[in-house]
Amino acid sequence: IRYPSIATDVHIELFQRLSPSMETALYRIVQEAMTNAARHSGANTVSVLVVQRRGTLRAIIEDDGSGFDPDVVRGNQTSVGIHAMQERTELLGGRFDIESGPDGTTVYIEVTL
Repeated sequence: IRYPSIATDVHIELFQRLSPSMETALYRIVQEAMTNAARHSGANTVSVLVVQRRGTLRAIIEDDGSGFDPDVVRGNQTSVGIHAMQERTELLGGRFDIESGPDGTTVYIEVTL
């Protein structure tokens, strides 16, 4: 499968190495969000922000694609990507949220370190 070229801006600000399980989960979540943007959204740009502040890890993955209705997709049993991102976040004890509209989609992850 060939995906369109998407400009990507990545900003990571970590002050310590994450646990291997957290690194893997975070990598897979960001990977899934970026893959979804490439496959489904028609996005031209994707931004990834990962920051560590006061014992909390926050990740925000945002695209400028066409968006979708997150409630409909969550209710659709054939959509495993969002379910997997949410499950990985919850296994880390974190919070997962997704907002989407005609101007793009934003995935929010917050995990206590």
